[in-house]
Amino acid sequence: MRALVLNGDTYAVEDRPMPEPDTDEVLFRTHYSGICGTDLHAPDLDFYTYGVVIGHEFAGEVAALGTGVRDWQVGDRATVHPRGNFCGVCYECRQGWPNICSADAICAPAGSVRDGGMAAYVSLPAGKLRALPDEVTMLEGAWAEPISIALRGVSRSGFSVGQRTVVIGAGPIGLLTTMLLRHGGASDITVIEPSQMRRDKALELGADHAINPFDDDPATVFGADLDLADCVFECSGARTALDTAVSIARPHGIIMLVGVASGNVNFLSLRALTKEITIRSSSRNADEIVTATRLLARKALDVHALTSDVVSIEDSLAALQRLDRGEGIKILVQPTE
Repeated sequence: MRALVLNGDTYAVEDRPMPEPDTDEVLFRTHYSGICGTDLHAPDLDFYTYGVVIGHEFAGEVAALGTGVRDWQVGDRATVHPRGNFCGVCYECRQGWPNICSADAICAPAGSVRDGGMAAYVSLPAGKLRALPDEVTMLEGAWAEPISIALRGVSRSGFSVGQRTVVIGAGPIGLLTTMLLRHGGASDITVIEPSQMRRDKALELGADHAINPFDDDPATVFGADLDLADCVFECSGARTALDTAVSIARPHGIIMLVGVASGNVNFLSLRALTKEITIRSSSRNADEIVTATRLLARKALDVHALTSDVVSIEDSLAALQRLDRGEGIKILVQPTE
């Protein structure tokens, strides 16, 4: 079978043998797998394993069972929680933080440490599967993981109804965050994004304002034309974004770090100190992916509006290049046998 593989600082489409499920694993048939922004920057991130089949946003069905699997049957539809088989006994798990479970050998994220969804079949621990409601299509199911990231970010922020919010970056996570904030009762949502196409999409999906930071300096706009923000969601991963967030947050405002930067970031700490800014962060998802499937079942989030294209494994390299150039929002890969 053909698979999209990370080989050091390059990607390649390679032939891979059909995997066989080990004890407590299933053979999973991938129907759709999304290309994530972290996949684009995987060569610069130290948590990807050389030679891994990438893809951690995927949905499909159980194709075969390894020994010891009892809660799943062949044909069951599921989305995948990349780290979903938590140990349950480490300090983090016992504190209710399974998303940062310290048992790395058990969690072993699919698509970065062990093989993921950019192939027709993958062997996975059964604990990584989360059932898809009948109302959720396979394509929608591939969106459950990115929705869970946005959900955790909004939840961790402490956002409350009526607050003024800013979202920096209108990639998939930023746009999902925008949609969740609109559903959650934000009184005002401003999106900061250089791409005209993505700014237009943000306005279409519920933002009140969309600013190009290269044309209008946010530090000048906020506090003059727009009120300072109660909550700023940094979803871009840009190295200058945290400094921007500090400048546009109100005193005692909250900055929520969601985007993954590929290097060190700098900000004016004195400005954060004098405003008594709170900086929070979120990592992966505890099990917000289950809530994501429920939202998808209710059609509460229009992920089709965010799906730019569906391509084959053979066209996945070109899709990576397109996204790296800022062409589109989310491209899904549909592997074939």
